[in-house]
Amino acid sequence: MGSIAIVGLEHDAGGALDERATSRLSGADTIIVATEDGAAAEAVRRLGVAVRTYADVGLPAEASPAMIVEAVLGLAEQGNVVLATVGYPFLRPGVVSGLLARAADGVDMYPASSPLQVLVLALDLDLTADVDIIDAKSLPGASFSRDTHLVVTGISNVLVARSVARKLREYYSPEHTVVTTGCLESGGFDLRMHTLGELEEVASACRDTAVFVAPSRIPTPGGFDELVRIIAVLRGPNGCPWDREQTHETLGKHMVEEAYEAVHAIEQGDLRELADELGDVLLQVVLHSQIGAEEEAFSIDDVIAGIIAKIRRRHPHIFGSVRADTAEEVLRNWDEIKRGEKAEAAPEGETPGVLAGITPTLPALMYAQKISRRAAGAGFEWEHIDGVWDKVAEEIAELKECEPGSPEAADEVGDVLFSVVNVARHLGIDSEDALRGTCLKFMRRFEDMESQAQRDGLDIREMDIDALEQFWLEAKRKERE
Repeated sequence: MGSIAIVGLEHDAGGALDERATSRLSGADTIIVATEDGAAAEAVRRLGVAVRTYADVGLPAEASPAMIVEAVLGLAEQGNVVLATVGYPFLRPGVVSGLLARAADGVDMYPASSPLQVLVLALDLDLTADVDIIDAKSLPGASFSRDTHLVVTGISNVLVARSVARKLREYYSPEHTVVTTGCLESGGFDLRMHTLGELEEVASACRDTAVFVAPSRIPTPGGFDELVRIIAVLRGPNGCPWDREQTHETLGKHMVEEAYEAVHAIEQGDLRELADELGDVLLQVVLHSQIGAEEEAFSIDDVIAGIIAKIRRRHPHIFGSVRADTAEEVLRNWDEIKRGEKAEAAPEGETPGVLAGITPTLPALMYAQKISRRAAGAGFEWEHIDGVWDKVAEEIAELKECEPGSPEAADEVGDVLFSVVNVARHLGIDSEDALRGTCLKFMRRFEDMESQAQRDGLDIREMDIDALEQFWLEAKRKERE
């Protein structure tokens, strides 16, 4: 396969062609000009070199860019080809980009004073309209739009090329097409088309290599894979200082906070806020997975594969032959399967207890519910709810006998609460949700009391209990209505 060059036949003040252009014309096997009687044909003939017109290579005078590209590529299979033209831009739109897309060794340009000039002229860019030109050193802190043409100049070596590629991948997909232009030893410039992903491997010997990035008018790469990629960028060598410093331990509190904020959005019935908070929860999952991947402990793929396997394993009534017609039967199967999993994971010769594996860092009520349900599943349970009520009464009586503020009183308060959790379980009520609902209800009513006091010019902190009780009853009445 021969080379392909585009030569602009510009003359200097003395009427001579640029010596770089002359040299490339002299070394060509085929020189193509548009017409027999045009200025380009005349300029080449003055050098004593033969030319071929569009008609000579089977092209009509008004050949389309696609037709010109096909003809040039066909001739390049037999030797070096030059497309000669007078002035800039070199050729009609579509010819250069078509050649770049299909010529394995790129396209050479003569003459031009800089890579930037080559890109601007060869690709017919309007510098007054929608072109951002940014030096590679300024790119990390630069702001630019994906909707405009972008030219990055001053790419002096492979390390700078990699840095530029990493920055651009924050804005464009790895498959996005770019055009590079670098110096040739013969004095011209070499244009090549790459994907953004390939740009990191582009080595350049030219001090001022430039990259052209076409506008991207498709949506920013999205989906779960893009989130994973972005987190990897943030944790990378040139990423965010805060993200790079995080560990599983430092992120632990954030996981809890984001989960609670998602629950709050649910309680408020704010679905838009819920979507936002679920994104924050997902961010924590991906961050931990990225850290795990860096430590070669696990990856996001391991996390996903693990939860898929767990879901299938714990739903044998869906993915297997087990039958479960009620939610209670599902939970019973779930607990049995979890116990089996714990037994398999236990050291040889050890049998995990009924309560093994319950996370002690859960909120206290949730922790109590799990313990109570697990124990009941093992048969440690009252036959009727009356027995649970009797237990509540017994614990309250014991609490009344304790000295206020004593360790014994604290212990008995815990017993009372645990007994009430058992009542809730028998009634099919989630204690955590019930108490949280009551807290929210109390806040609403108390805030209404404050509003009533302000309306009457009163300070709630200076009112007696009888007046406060009236405000409380009024708040309850309005809430019921």
